[in-house]
Amino acid sequence: MGRRVLSLLLAEGWEVVAVSRRPDRRQLLPGVIQVAADLGGDGWQDWVVGCTAAINLVGIIREVPRRGVTFDSVHRGVTAKVVEACKRLGIPRVVQMSALGARANAPTGYHRTKFAGEEAVRTSGLRWTIFRPSLIFGPGDGFEQSIVPVLRRLPVFPVFGDGRYRLQPVAVDEVARCFVAALERPACESQVYELGGPQQLTYDEVLSRMARALGLRRHLLHLPLGVSRLLVAILERLPGAPITSDQLTMLVEGSTCDIGPSSLAFGVPQQPYEGPVWLRQGPPAATGTGVRGPGSEGPA
Repeated sequence: MGRRVLSLLLAEGWEVVAVSRRPDRRQLLPGVIQVAADLGGDGWQDWVVGCTAAINLVGIIREVPRRGVTFDSVHRGVTAKVVEACKRLGIPRVVQMSALGARANAPTGYHRTKFAGEEAVRTSGLRWTIFRPSLIFGPGDGFEQSIVPVLRRLPVFPVFGDGRYRLQPVAVDEVARCFVAALERPACESQVYELGGPQQLTYDEVLSRMARALGLRRHLLHLPLGVSRLLVAILERLPGAPITSDQLTMLVEGSTCDIGPSSLAFGVPQQPYEGPVWLRQGPPAATGTGVRGPGSEGPA
């Protein structure tokens, strides 16, 4: 997300302060100030003085408690830090990345803390817009990159449950376009937009399209959901486990939405999901990003 938002901001003439813990020094660009910092700290704040807006894209999909990386510390804590800095430095506008399914009573810590981050933004007194995207696809996305190696290796792919739970994959370029467009549209302020693609697909259909895009023929083996939960609970204790219990809960819950408001406001979605065609040429190197604006902009 960060790379695409950064690219579109530059194309629109914004100056960008890109705050990342590990910025890619190989991709220094005119109009971008790269700041190596953790948004949970204070080292980045002097660099964003004079900015006119902040885009907060920070989020994690898995906790690492031994390093202090938790859903709460990132989704709520970092967002509160960004909001506090915006208020103190006079940055009036914030655009926040949340997630489809975020709510106070969600069964997973991921969604509950995403909602807590939203609340920090909503009650900030700043001019805000919140986006809740479904599964985002495109070059560098974590979902496809985690599944593709298994698809390539196994002729029979295990599926948790019946595979009928629905997803609404949305293109990274279209999500990024919404973030950048919202910066200068007063009508988008104090609004929460759910972002999904033009199609609601079952998980089985998503996997089939992934295999087809890679030129593979694969059979899907459905595992009973109870067995799946037990298996994942065991696997998640191992280093590098491919999925956690929370992720399984969110997957089976599904991720779909009404695209009417985003279509009316931004003209999206338009791009259907056709699988990871970008992986045929190999994935691009990952980079961190953040943003600044025309004459000034805030951290992301």
